[in-house]
Amino acid sequence: MNQRRGFFAKLFDFSFSTFVAPQVVGVLYILGLIGAVLFALIAVVNGFQFSPIEGVITLIASLVGLLVYSIVLRVSLESFIAIIRTAENTRVLAENVLNNPADSSRPE
Repeated sequence: MNQRRGFFAKLFDFSFSTFVAPQVVGVLYILGLIGAVLFALIAVVNGFQFSPIEGVITLIASLVGLLVYSIVLRVSLESFIAIIRTAENTRVLAENVLNNPADSSRPE
């Protein structure tokens, strides 16, 4: 199998024999963080428009929420990548076994 395929070749591989996720996971993480920060900023601005106390409470809650969301997002993406790497390594092991069958004269 050709491991040096380009991004677009992997993207349009309809047999799904190669994975594109390891190449885009960093971008997904950054987009997720940007979206969370924008959501938190909008929430804080709306909180301060309502009242200063509401704004401070929203600010603290947003910071805690951002921290928790960042951890959950990171662990989720790492889990997906671990599953993909396990699949890739399993494929390599299976190919090695098929290409180098065990010697039938092993002692029992």
